Amino acid sequence: MELSWLDDFLAVAKLRNFSRAATTRHTTQSSLSKRIKALEAWYGVPLIDRSTYPVGLTDAGLRFVPLSEVLVAELYRSRREARAAFGAAGRIIRFAMPHSLAVNFFPGWWRKERGSTELGAKVVTADLAECVERLLAGECQFLLHYSNAEVAHGLEAVKLRRRLIGQDRLVPVSKVAADGAPLFDLDAIANDAPLPLLAYGNDSYLGQVSARPHARLEAQRPLYLRYESSLVDALKAEVLLGEGIAWLPETSIGSEVAAGTLQIVGDDTLAVPLDVCLCYPETTLLPSVAQGLLDGRVMPQVGAHSN
Repeated sequence: MELSWLDDFLAVAKLRNFSRAATTRHTTQSSLSKRIKALEAWYGVPLIDRSTYPVGLTDAGLRFVPLSEVLVAELYRSRREARAAFGAAGRIIRFAMPHSLAVNFFPGWWRKERGSTELGAKVVTADLAECVERLLAGECQFLLHYSNAEVAHGLEAVKLRRRLIGQDRLVPVSKVAADGAPLFDLDAIANDAPLPLLAYGNDSYLGQVSARPHARLEAQRPLYLRYESSLVDALKAEVLLGEGIAWLPETSIGSEVAAGTLQIVGDDTLAVPLDVCLCYPETTLLPSVAQGLLDGRVMPQVGAHSN
């Protein structure tokens, strides 16, 4: 049995709705449903009554709720205390973040903010939903993520302490041709010429953020999707091959822009501001060295982004 099965079961027991429970658990409804069935198979009897709407609990499920609550609370408490003690002794701080932040932002930021201390870092990379799951499960102490004021990131319902530690921009980028001009110069392309777009998946946060500048550009000229990936580095590789334009974090293209292989195209209306946030659950117990990240003893209150 996995602890996450109990968390899933308690979410369904509380909300009486698989869809809402999946949203709360930052997972898909199908994944949550499979884990509930796995729990029922392990327990040996049905726990959820799926014949009613909203769903109910079987008699066994009703009796299992208070036991599950105690088990979950005690297991998380014990693990938090053990990991806090271990982290304090080893001075290792665990982070979860999207791959693009781990590659383009975190190394420079961490080198500066740890200063002359002997703090170590362990970084796990995943999409935002999985990073949140790891954070709430206690597998890491901090989450780094992008945030844009106009696009909800789904963390509003999670009680987190946050600090702004950096700023970036999502900018349209094109490969530079041999003559020094961008292959896709938005100011030079005829308004009726279809423009190849390299885009993030709609289910990714950067996909939701970039949808707005896509729409602004498409109001001026037709776009067609040539390539889609939720990874910044995958889109960047396609841009470098001259396959089209993509909206990339400015911190991820500094060396290429300086070398003249990539160029930001279009005007500032197509750029989207991004904040880089550091957060952790309000209920988590942190060792003193990790608490210092939020109290300002290790880092300044707001850090500028690095290229």
